[in-house]
Amino acid sequence: MIMPWKFFVKPLLLSGLALSLGVCPAFADTSAPVATDAATAGTPRYFLTLTDSIDYAQKNSHEVLLAEKKIEDARWQLTETGATGLPQVTATASYGRQDPITTENTTDVGSVGGAGLGANPQFAAFLGTASVNTFNAGITLSQTLFAGFRIVDGVRLANINVGGMEEGLRIARQNVAFQVTNAYFSALRAWEVLELDKQNLQLLQEQVRTAEARLLAGTGIKLDVLQAQSQMLQLQQRMSTDMNTYEKAKMTLNQVMGRTADHPIVLNTFAQVKDQKPDEIEALKTAIEKRPDLQQLRLQKELNELNASIQARAVWPTLSAQVRYAIQDQAVVNGNSRNIQNVNYSLNMNWPIFDGLAAQAKAQRARKSADQVQISLDQLQQRVALDIQQAFMDIEAAREREMMAKAGIQLAEEGLRVAQISYKEGVGVMLDVVNAQTNLQQASNNLITARYDINIARARLYQALGLDIVDYLK
Repeated sequence: MIMPWKFFVKPLLLSGLALSLGVCPAFADTSAPVATDAATAGTPRYFLTLTDSIDYAQKNSHEVLLAEKKIEDARWQLTETGATGLPQVTATASYGRQDPITTENTTDVGSVGGAGLGANPQFAAFLGTASVNTFNAGITLSQTLFAGFRIVDGVRLANINVGGMEEGLRIARQNVAFQVTNAYFSALRAWEVLELDKQNLQLLQEQVRTAEARLLAGTGIKLDVLQAQSQMLQLQQRMSTDMNTYEKAKMTLNQVMGRTADHPIVLNTFAQVKDQKPDEIEALKTAIEKRPDLQQLRLQKELNELNASIQARAVWPTLSAQVRYAIQDQAVVNGNSRNIQNVNYSLNMNWPIFDGLAAQAKAQRARKSADQVQISLDQLQQRVALDIQQAFMDIEAAREREMMAKAGIQLAEEGLRVAQISYKEGVGVMLDVVNAQTNLQQASNNLITARYDINIARARLYQALGLDIVDYLK
């Protein structure tokens, strides 16, 4: 009896996953370990959806973390730039003491009854023959009044830089999402192929038993038994390779997610990328508007143009005002003291009338940089259009392969049914059954590959459109 396709490949029931991994995904918890089997020696298994995988990867990806740190740095740079236009307050203070080490006897000039200049504490401090405490303090308030609009433009420049860093984060998150999606479906494909091998192995085992029974009954030949056994042996060898491929695919998924390669995983076999079927012209408009790499280049061009304006105004005058309050106190030990306080006001102008055309050269370089960015922007827009066209073509080609694979499965199932009936009726040979079984397995593999290619092509289309893949998963 022939087992229909829907019972051993489509729609890949979770019961098959439970059979191979010793768990039941329908009751698996996303946070707690689920049941284990003897093959894993008590190692806990975890159910992992595609959405959870992308979310985990985006939180732990070095590329995403680096992009987030760049945003933080750009925001602090914005604060630093804005601070140059705010009032600046500076306080200074100093304390000094003079202690004479040796004192020579000197004639007390103008001494009348021992009260000459030498007895004056301030004069003694001047001669260095008295101990003196000196204290100076001041506070200065300065404000830039006009800087050729360079401060305002500098703040705008810093804001644009923040926007560029945020677009860089979007690029990083979308790259990680696509890498995880690709790795996830690669693992699913490997699992489906392995499950198909297990179902085919059951059929081949039945074929071997049938051939052996006919040989014992005298209605079969030894060659039929050998052919059935040879095909089963080949399938068992292929199963070993497919199991290795599946384990490597899970290791790759773990690595893309930023986890240890041997972390246990249970996959969601119903994971799919939605098919929105957008119009190609509208899709191109969406991509031009939302693609983060295009947005980043536009911001880079705006940044260079603004920088050119800033450099051109480097020869404009700068006007600033300053107010300073100072206090000085000098006290001679065992003598009098002097306390001086004053307030100074100043208005300063700095005008670099001629700088050897350095400002003009810097402005021209910034404008040329903007022109280069525009060329890169035009080139990227052409590549975006190509990416979208190719993504649509890949989806269409994968759909055609899926339709052909389904038709091939129906044809192969019928061929296997006829070969099995012919063999049971004694008018056919085991080789016909073996060949029919091989054709059915190849057609089934083609369908698995086509379904995998459709999901990846859809994910690639959404990435080409600048959309978040997570919003289009089910």
